[in-house]
Amino acid sequence: MAKVAAKVPSWISKILLPEIRSIVREEISNEVKVLDAKISALDSKLEERTKSLDSKMEERFKTLDSKMEERFKTLDSKIAALDSKLEETSTD
Repeated sequence: MAKVAAKVPSWISKILLPEIRSIVREEISNEVKVLDAKISALDSKLEERTKSLDSKMEERFKTLDSKMEERFKTLDSKIAALDSKLEETSTD
């Protein structure tokens, strides 16, 4: 009787374990699909925000570039005026 009782659990496990594994595998697969969908949604939101930030930064850089270009032109003209004054004083 003890031999029969010891063999019953292994018999049951041989029958039930494949079914249990299949159920668990299916449940995990479904959860992975849900997580994948959530990650994809977060990825698209992040990409959208990144594009928005990129365009804002690009606009700011263009504004800064134009301001710097204007100041460089002003400095160039002032340096040229100083150079011409120095040449006038050195020739006098």
